[in-house]
Amino acid sequence: MSTKAKKAVSFGFCPKCGSDALFKHGKTTNQTSKQRYHCSVCKHRTTTPRLPSNPVSMRTKLPNAKVYIITAAQNATPIHKGFWQSLEHAASFYGAEKVVIPGRYKNPTSQWTQGNDEHEWWDSAVLPYLLNGRIKLNERIMILGDVKIQWAARSPLASLDTLTKDMSGIVGHGNRALRSIATPQHKHPKLMLTTGACTKPNYTDTKQGAIGAFNHSLGALIVEIDGDIFYVRELNADRHGSFIDLDMEFTPEGVKPAGRALSISMGDTHQRFVLPQVVDATFNAKRSMVNLLRPQHLIWHDLLDFHTRNHHHKDHWLTGFGKWKAGKECVRTEVEDAIQFVNNKTPKDCKSIIVSSNHDRAMARWLEEADFKKDPVNLEFYLEIAATAAKSVKMSVGGIMYDDPFIAYAQKLAAANVQFLKQGQSFILAGVEYGLHGDNGPNGSRGTTKNLSTIGVKVTKGHNHTAEIIDGCYSAGKSTGALEYEAGGPSSHSNAHVVQYANGKRAIIFIINGRYCLDERRSKSRDK
Repeated sequence: MSTKAKKAVSFGFCPKCGSDALFKHGKTTNQTSKQRYHCSVCKHRTTTPRLPSNPVSMRTKLPNAKVYIITAAQNATPIHKGFWQSLEHAASFYGAEKVVIPGRYKNPTSQWTQGNDEHEWWDSAVLPYLLNGRIKLNERIMILGDVKIQWAARSPLASLDTLTKDMSGIVGHGNRALRSIATPQHKHPKLMLTTGACTKPNYTDTKQGAIGAFNHSLGALIVEIDGDIFYVRELNADRHGSFIDLDMEFTPEGVKPAGRALSISMGDTHQRFVLPQVVDATFNAKRSMVNLLRPQHLIWHDLLDFHTRNHHHKDHWLTGFGKWKAGKECVRTEVEDAIQFVNNKTPKDCKSIIVSSNHDRAMARWLEEADFKKDPVNLEFYLEIAATAAKSVKMSVGGIMYDDPFIAYAQKLAAANVQFLKQGQSFILAGVEYGLHGDNGPNGSRGTTKNLSTIGVKVTKGHNHTAEIIDGCYSAGKSTGALEYEAGGPSSHSNAHVVQYANGKRAIIFIINGRYCLDERRSKSRDK
C-alpha cells in the first residue's frame, strides 16, 4: 500500500518539519499502547503530532444581544443532556444568545477519550455555539474565548488579573471561580469569572484529576447588557441539570416559578452608611430582591459600623469634632437605629440572622478600653451595658468569658424573628455554613476567602467587602459606598449579595446603580 493511500485523513502536523503528511504507523509496544505516526516528508516518527490550530469550525464573532448565556465544553466529552435542555429553555425565555467556550484536556487516558485516536472533537450539540476569540459584549466586559486553561487547573483565574486591562473578563472552565480586581473605576466592579461547564465530568485518575472532578461545576453565566453596564449571575445546576435564576427555575422539561430562596446573605451593612439605592434594590422596590426571591432567611454581616466610638478614631481630633458637629456621638442611638433597620426590613414570614462580626464586636472593645468619665454623651449607656457584662463574667475551660454587650443589648430591641449568632456559633442551610463572618481564619489566622475555602465545608461569608468565589467559599461584598479608610484608592469592593436558592445552589448578585438585573426584560419574558 502506498504512503498516500495510508493517509486517508489529517492527523495533525509533524512536530519536526511541520508537514501534515502523517499516516498511522502501528502502536507503541509498552503498556500505554499509544498510536504512532510516520511523517512521509522527513520520516520522523511520533506519538504526539501537533494538532491543527482550529480543526473544528468555530465562531469568531457574536451577534449583538441584550442577554448572553455562556458556558464551556470539554473536548471529546458528552454534554450533560438534562443541563443542555435546561439551558435551551433559559435561552428561549430570555431571548439570549448561547455561547460555548471550548476547553481541552489533551489527555488520552481521561475517561471519555481512552482508546480514541483522535480527540479534537466536541459534542455535536455545542458545535453551532463554539466561540474562539476575544469578544467585547460592551465596553466593560469581554469573553476570552481564545484563552485555553488546563481543564483540571486548581486556580483557573490565577495570573489573569491584568489580561483584560480595565475590563471584566469571562473564561471557559469547569471550576466555578470569581475574582474582583481593584481598579480606579468605583461605579462598576472589574470581575474575572469562569463559566462552569455543560459537559460531564471527565478527568484522569490522578491527584490533579480527582481535584478537578471534585470542583467540576455543571453551570453557566448569564450576562445582561444595558449600554455600558452589565449584570452577571452564576447558573449552577443540580445533578439532573435543573437550575434557578432569581425567581425562575429551568429544568429539562421547561420553565416554572422557583420556590422561595433559602437565604440572601447581604454585603456588609454598616447601617449608618448603607446606600439608599442598595436598600431600594434589596428591600423597597416593587421588584426588589426580597420581594422577588421571598427568602426564608436574611443574613446580616457587620450590621453595626460602630462609627460613634471606632477605636481607630481615638487620636483623630478632627474626626471626633466632625462627629460632635453632626450629632453622631451616641452609641445607644447607633445600636438602636441598626436594630430598628433590621426589624423594619425583615418580612414577617422571614427570619433575620445577625452574624457575629468584627464591627459589632467593636462595642466589646470599647467597653474594655474606654474611659467613661471622659465621655459624657455615652456615660449612662456605658455604665448600663458594663453592669450587664459584669454580671455575666465567668471562668470557662478556656479562660474568662462574658456575654457580647452588643448582643445583650440589641436582642432586647429585636423582633421575634431576629436571631443573633454568638462568635463561633454555627448556622447551616443546605450544607452551607453561615456562622463565619470571615475575619477569623483557621487556627487563629486572619480570615480570607482562600483559607476559609479549605476547611472542608461550604461557606458563605462577608467581611472583606469583595465578591469572590473560591471553590466552595462564596464571599459577599458590601452595602455601602466608599468608607473613610478607602477613599481615593483603587478598590475591588462592590455592592453584592449572595443568594442561596431553593435547590441549595448559590449565586452572587451585583447591584449596579440601584439595579441588579434587566427587570423590565424579565417582566416581558414572564408575560409571554
